Amino acid sequence: MAKGMQYIVLCPGSRSGPLAIAAASLSKRKELTLITSIDERSAAFLALGISAASGQVTAVITTSGSAVANLLPAAVEADRSCHSLLFLTADRPLRLKECGANQSVNQQDFLKSVCRHFDESPKDGIHLISKQRLNSLVEQSFEKASEMPGPVHINLPYEEPLHPCELDQEKVLDGWVFEGFSRDKIISSKDEVVKNVSSLKLPKIDPFSLGIIIVGPWRGKAKQLISFRIALKKWQKLTRWPILADPLSGVENDQEGLIDHWDLIFATGLFETINDIQVLRLGPLPPSRELQAWLKKPGKVQLLITEGDCRNLDPIGGSTQFSKGFSYWVNNLFESIPQKQSIDKKIISEKLTKKLINYDLFIHDWLDKRLFRNGLITEPALARLIPRLLPNSIPVMLASSSPIRDWLSYSGKGAFLRRCFGLRGSSGIDGTLSMGLGLSIIMGRMVLITGDLALLHDTNGWLFSKDCNTSLIVILIDNGGGGIFNQLNIDKIHEGDFEEIFLMPQRVCPLTLAKAYGVKYKQVSCLDDLEQAIEWSFSLSTNVLIRVCTNSVEDHKLRVSLRDDLKRTLSDNLSNFD
Repeated sequence: MAKGMQYIVLCPGSRSGPLAIAAASLSKRKELTLITSIDERSAAFLALGISAASGQVTAVITTSGSAVANLLPAAVEADRSCHSLLFLTADRPLRLKECGANQSVNQQDFLKSVCRHFDESPKDGIHLISKQRLNSLVEQSFEKASEMPGPVHINLPYEEPLHPCELDQEKVLDGWVFEGFSRDKIISSKDEVVKNVSSLKLPKIDPFSLGIIIVGPWRGKAKQLISFRIALKKWQKLTRWPILADPLSGVENDQEGLIDHWDLIFATGLFETINDIQVLRLGPLPPSRELQAWLKKPGKVQLLITEGDCRNLDPIGGSTQFSKGFSYWVNNLFESIPQKQSIDKKIISEKLTKKLINYDLFIHDWLDKRLFRNGLITEPALARLIPRLLPNSIPVMLASSSPIRDWLSYSGKGAFLRRCFGLRGSSGIDGTLSMGLGLSIIMGRMVLITGDLALLHDTNGWLFSKDCNTSLIVILIDNGGGGIFNQLNIDKIHEGDFEEIFLMPQRVCPLTLAKAYGVKYKQVSCLDDLEQAIEWSFSLSTNVLIRVCTNSVEDHKLRVSLRDDLKRTLSDNLSNFD
């Protein structure tokens, strides 16, 4: 409210009754938007989507007991992906703890390992809290959630009676005054941070020597993305270095030096010939095994820059990490760059970038011929075709597992035509649908590309369809279970069934489930029908499901053959790329 929070997701409960009444009153007064959910796990992921899209703190209210435990999966993701969530959990007073009282657990400890901050009201009951302490609790909670975006947990013990009479409610609400809530303190604390880092020595790399830029998933604040993009354009214009970007990076399609099919270029062995090179890494690494294997090899000077996250984000090792943000680094480093530039050194980087772009253009045409020649639905073909069928303004969420990896490898220029989101903090499949719906509340019409197990795992997310202002097109890639496990290249299992212990196919029809939740759906049988199905989905203003079935075994063989054939094809045409 006074802090800029606009959304609260409320879960059912008796102990949390006072919080529910307060939230409902604020909603009636148009001071916030209230969303209800019977499932705490889905509620937390919905709030995560709202926070990811808006950049604002989003709150979740639950009752005591196992309800709090259900918040942990989303809290883990919010911690790793740096999104601001505020968990307000009602609790029993101290007299009911550790004595066998019903629904009384050590919930104050459930989320501590992943939260930026934990606080609580007096253990004997929130009614004992002073106004000064209450204001301090709120100030600290929002500051911690906003300073380095992430989850914050506030545990609030309530003593009975829990439900005030109507007269008492009127007295409280009529005298409701926001005291001591100010944005100024948070802003001034940020200014203080800038003052403190201004004296830090900036890590430097030579902009006029050979280098490469790797941009991972965006982990900064939503409002900082614009300045990040400006800084990237500024640095690339100076250095002429090629850019290898993750679909979730927030990099724009018109970015100079952007290499669309860089993951497949690794299959050619081109990068194996490049050893003495500077590597500027922005944020976490993209999910490319070939890239990570290349970074591990000697001969590289690596600088890792994060957007305020001071934790070690270098699984490769050997890099220098600077955590005050790329825009800050670029703008301050430019002041110390000599006016006289080394043209000869710069030409070397330009040659590498041009060579990679030539590879890129060749791969673009080659993939189109290989993936669209027979009209069959395959996961690589879907990753390449779907971005072309969607309006550029439509955001996309990519589920973990195969969708995000195929989008990285095969979507090409389509990966950067729009903003992409995903669960890439912890890279799990839990809460996929709910987060997508949360994103849609802020972003409007958008698309979720997900697998069958991920969708089934979060079926209760469909419950938000009735009461929330969502407009989500779900493209379900149904490969009969965890198809990505076919890519593990596991030797034959001596005892046990691979399908049973890895793929875990389920005997549930997603179309029947969609019908049960009142969601409209279509089945697609070939690539030619997909365009018509997507047009149909955009003609509606509600949530819809488009199901496409694929063969995970054959798709794995296709991915392997694509890389092998591409390597042979490019090696036969090396002279064309110099």
